Amino acid sequence: MRRPILLVISAPSGAGKTTVARRLAEDYGFVHVVTATTRPPRPHERDGVDYLFTDEATFRRWIEEGNLFEWAEIYGNLYGIPKENLYRPLREGRNVVLTVDVNGKRALERVFADSDEVEFRTIFLVPPSLEVLRERLMRRGDPPDVVERRLKKAAKEMEYASEYQHVVINDDLNRAVDEIARILGLRR
Repeated sequence: MRRPILLVISAPSGAGKTTVARRLAEDYGFVHVVTATTRPPRPHERDGVDYLFTDEATFRRWIEEGNLFEWAEIYGNLYGIPKENLYRPLREGRNVVLTVDVNGKRALERVFADSDEVEFRTIFLVPPSLEVLRERLMRRGDPPDVVERRLKKAAKEMEYASEYQHVVINDDLNRAVDEIARILGLRR
């Protein structure tokens, strides 16, 4: 019996990890596990699609009740993976993709790397350059101080790319998705 793929994609903010994950869901049937956050939605974001947007009190209750696989505070907001959103599709034998930072990847790796139940795979997605990343962050409407803070963090995050099984450059969405599909041995 085929084991479902648990694919972890990490990338600096603005490198396109969510867009790539959505394309894998659309084109290859992956379940994109949506992360919960206390951050307010950006104008184009939808609750339950881009993130599960919630208030801090609810998020902290989820922590206390053990409803999150892992969680972190990033830029003053809380982010976490609801356990049921992760485990349900895997129990159903469905391929899953998550977009998390390196700490989230490490937490998932501790549980799933040697699993007989899932095929655990990791990909670090990088932009073609920091200048392209700057342009992407500016286009999505982040204020200049946030762009600079995210660029500094991006340079640090890219130092962890060697911890991943594969590194994919996201210079073209279709090419990046096709490369990931090839790495995973997927067919449309």
